[in-house]
Amino acid sequence: MKYIQHFLGILVVVLCFGFAFILLTTELIEMDNWRKQLMVVVFLCYGLFRALRIYKGIKSIQK
Repeated sequence: MKYIQHFLGILVVVLCFGFAFILLTTELIEMDNWRKQLMVVVFLCYGLFRALRIYKGIKSIQK
C-alpha cells in the first residue's frame, strides 16, 4: 500500500512541475501576468513539498 501512495505522490509532483512549466511557456489560460506567476510559484512549492514527503517516506521504508 505504501508503494501506491509513493507512486501517486510522484505522479502529483510530475503534474505540478509540468503544469508550472506549461504556464510559463504558453498562453494556455488567459490571465494577468501576476496571477500566472503566483500560480507557477504555488505549483512549484507544492511539488517540492510533495517531493520532500515522498523522499522522507521512501527513506523510512528503507530503514
